[in-house]
Amino acid sequence: MRSLEINKQTIYYALYIGDVPVLDADGNETGQTKAGYGKPIKFRIRVSGSKGDSENNAFGKSLDYDRTMNTTDHTFPIDEFSVLFIDTMPVIKEDGTTDTAHDYTVQKVAKDLNEWLFAVKKRVIQSA
Repeated sequence: MRSLEINKQTIYYALYIGDVPVLDADGNETGQTKAGYGKPIKFRIRVSGSKGDSENNAFGKSLDYDRTMNTTDHTFPIDEFSVLFIDTMPVIKEDGTTDTAHDYTVQKVAKDLNEWLFAVKKRVIQSA
């Protein structure tokens, strides 16, 4: 019953690779840095519709998150520094990168013997 394929959906994740320099319009470094992420990678995983109630809340009441994801695939490499594309699928360029903004961040990872559970938070995107 665990990890039935019918219960999974396709998401993309990008792993944190370190700070990268911020470039100006001419391609010169500004002296500032921002978080850098690798190329988005496709993965099929069970994603909840919402976080549920407090009786069935593996992360407690104080952690602020919107949804959970769970998998029995213990090769899934994300951690609290990873970003996710769940509701918005990234447009992948020929070189494997994307300019699409991620829509979720990982808040907490709970690893069990059989199943890994991830608390994820919807990212608020400011419109210009």
